[in-house]
Amino acid sequence: MENLALQTNKWIDDTAKICGEVAVDCSDTAGTLEQAKEAAEELRREHGLLEAITDKLTHEIENVAHATEEAKELSDAAREKLEASHTTIENSMAGFSDMIGLINRLGNHIAGFAAAMEQVKRASQAIDNIARTTNMLALNAAIEAQKAGEAGQTFAVVAAEVKKLALDSRTAAVEITGTVNSLAAEAEKLAVEIGTGIEGSGEAQAQFANMEDLLGGLTQIVGQVDDRTSEIAVNTAAINQGLAESRNVRVAVSQANDQMHDRLQVAHKELSELELRANTMFDKIVHSGMSKDDSVFVELALEKNRDVVALTEAAIEAGDLTIDELFDENLVLIAGSNPPRFTSKLTAWADKNWRPFYDRTKALRPEILTVVCTSRNGFLPTHLSEFSRAPTGDLSHDTRYCRNGRVFNDEGIDLIAKASEQDYMMAVYRHTGASSQGGNRDSAVVRNVYVPLRFKGRRWGDLEIAYIL
Repeated sequence: MENLALQTNKWIDDTAKICGEVAVDCSDTAGTLEQAKEAAEELRREHGLLEAITDKLTHEIENVAHATEEAKELSDAAREKLEASHTTIENSMAGFSDMIGLINRLGNHIAGFAAAMEQVKRASQAIDNIARTTNMLALNAAIEAQKAGEAGQTFAVVAAEVKKLALDSRTAAVEITGTVNSLAAEAEKLAVEIGTGIEGSGEAQAQFANMEDLLGGLTQIVGQVDDRTSEIAVNTAAINQGLAESRNVRVAVSQANDQMHDRLQVAHKELSELELRANTMFDKIVHSGMSKDDSVFVELALEKNRDVVALTEAAIEAGDLTIDELFDENLVLIAGSNPPRFTSKLTAWADKNWRPFYDRTKALRPEILTVVCTSRNGFLPTHLSEFSRAPTGDLSHDTRYCRNGRVFNDEGIDLIAKASEQDYMMAVYRHTGASSQGGNRDSAVVRNVYVPLRFKGRRWGDLEIAYIL
């Protein structure tokens, strides 16, 4: 019978341990599923962002396609105008060449005119010489007629007329020479102007030739741009088609993700219910006394609950704390806090008195993660010194280490514990940012003892001790 009793106790201990492990596994699995659900929600959000980005990209591609079509039309029009301009310049070049030929011929005529003027000038000089000679001969004839007397009277008249004719011829020769000199000077000026015009026409002709080459090259470039624009239009159309096909895939992925999200929600709800049932079973096992390891922490929590009640009611009796301050539910948001933190009329007194009490209790056993008093609405007026650090503004740091003044009110087990009137309640849940035995845990499955806190017979909240076995 003694051996049987020992064996039976071992079975009971093993059963209690297994039940506790089941509760832990349920909580752990629920946490994993919660993470999967959050990942699915994040995937849904990211997919929504991808949809928005893709839709915007599709719109931009459509704009590019439209702009490409317009660019192609403009390049076609520019090409046509350049080709027309090229033809016009070619025609202008031909006309300009004819004009230059005419100017060259006019220059040749002016040169011939200048030569003729030179001949006239030489003839005028010959006439002047003849007039001079005739005038001398007329003078000699008059002298001889004077010598002949009466017989030479008639000859003298003839000599006088010859002299007069010589003078008139000389006068005409002088006038002709002056006129020819004026014409020669004007012809020379005209020849210089024509030469300058011919030289400028040659430069203009060269500029026209350069312009013709430039327009030819520009026409070629516009043609290449037109070809590239056509390629861009084809590629843009292909991209647009690819986006349209990818949209069908995205729709299918979105539908599959929605289905997965819905199934995860159902699974999470069912597992949460299973977690609650496992916690209920775990609570009953601990209450039955079958889990000796957990009973140690239950006894400690009950003892510390009596201590904190005594400490708080003593402060009320001494006038250091009032009932109104203790039960103040008017939470004031701390400006700039992230995550949000609050203060109440209890905060200053709790920092001074409850926080050292928490630290001393935690130091009693290495398995303890947290010791804290939570009000019925989940408010923590203070916390362990480890989790009451000064905020830095870094969200990760402040979320992990600035837990004093926060409100933690889980919709599941916390609400049940706050509504429970049992002497204590056991639960298993995931604790984020916990630390134990010098090691950091971003998320750990812990066991928790909730012991109702009553001051002056009035329910304030719970004393909680969380630990890991």
